[in-house]
Formats: sequence, structure tokens, C-alpha cells
Amino acid sequence: MVGRDYARILTGRLAGHVAINKKQSALWVKATIIIVILAFVVTAIPVIFTGGGNAQQSAESAAGDVLARVASQYAPTISSFSAVLASEPTSYTALVAVGDTYFDWALAVRSEMGQTNVGGYDLPMWHSAIAHYERALAVDPGEPGVMTDLAISYYYGERLDDAIAMVEQVMAESPDFAPAYFNAGIFYRTIGDSAAALAALQRHVEMAPDAQTATTARNWIADLQAEGSSATETVTP
Repeated sequence: MVGRDYARILTGRLAGHVAINKKQSALWVKATIIIVILAFVVTAIPVIFTGGGNAQQSAESAAGDVLARVASQYAPTISSFSAVLASEPTSYTALVAVGDTYFDWALAVRSEMGQTNVGGYDLPMWHSAIAHYERALAVDPGEPGVMTDLAISYYYGERLDDAIAMVEQVMAESPDFAPAYFNAGIFYRTIGDSAAALAALQRHVEMAPDAQTATTARNWIADLQAEGSSATETVTP
């Protein structure tokens, strides 16, 4: 699970993604899906607490409350676009919108639960985001923003090899898409490939020097260069 070194991975979405209308679909449809999702979230809490008694029950209850609250924020949007997909299962716009919503839901869970104490609560949402992004790209392949979001979802969904393969495809097919290099730097550093991470982060800074992510990338570049210098000094006779 990621989050020990980096607070979060910023998304690679393009501004052209279709805006989500949270007011769509009948209220009874929204109410139904909220109830279903809340029931799933509360009952699917992993057993990660040790010991027993009131402390354990309190911790589980608190986690359930957080998950239910977060779920209620995203369920209406998923309901809206799921209704579209029921009649148009190959709607690219709806598939991406649902993927984006699950993506944001997963990030919200990570933020609420704490990056180092997520306990797998976010995995169902990442897996759902993956499923919808994959379906969208099967309909209309090649959108670098969607592909980068899929790579990030793979990464947080504990499919690191797929994350690297996908971001490398983005860099090959859309070499001017700067966010891909930022995320590639994170993926490579995770597997210990410092040289590849350094090259990707440097490329990101070159392409988007004024982006917020460029500041973060510069800090990581400095860290990687310091690590490299330290390693060189260690092996020098």
C-alpha cells in the first residue's frame, strides 16, 4: 500500500473531462443506491483490530461511521451515471465519470482514514475505478488523462506492474503529457529504480516547470540525487 513516502498521487486528468451533474436521476434511485452502498461499506470493513471489548467495538464503529459518511458523498453521482450505463453500457462519458467518482471516493477514504492507516478500506473503490476505466478505454482507447488515472488506480489497487506498464504506454503514445512523467517517477521509485525515477521526474519539471507538481518533483529529485551521492561515496575506495 502506498502513502508512506508520498501523501497522495495527483491525478493526470485533462480539463476536458465531462463535468458531473450531481442532480441527475430520480431521488428514489439515489436513496436506494445510497442504502445499498452504505450497507456494503459498513459490512465490508476488514477485521484489522486486535484485542476485544469496548475499545475494538469503538474503533470499528468509528471506521464504519467515516466510511458511511464518505460513501454518502459519492453514491448519488454513481447512481446517476449507473442509470445511464444500464441503457448505454458502452457510454464512454458515463464510464469515465463513474471511474472518476470511484477514484475520488477512494482518495477521500485515504484522506479520512489516514494515509498510513487505510487498512484496505479504499481497495474496493480502486478496483471499481479500474473496471470502469478499462471499459472506457476499450470503447475509445488513447486518452492520456484516463490512462494515467487508470495507472494510478492500478498503483493504489496493488497492481504495481500494471501501473508501470500503463504509464509507460502513456509516455510512449503521448510523450508531451507531463503528468505521466510525474506519476512514473513515483512508480519507479517505489520499485527502487532510482535512475528511471530521476529521469522521469526531471522530464516532468522540464515539461511543466510552473506546475504545482514540479515543486514536489524538484524535492524528490534532490532526494534521489543525494541518495545517489551517498551510495557513490560508500563504494568509493
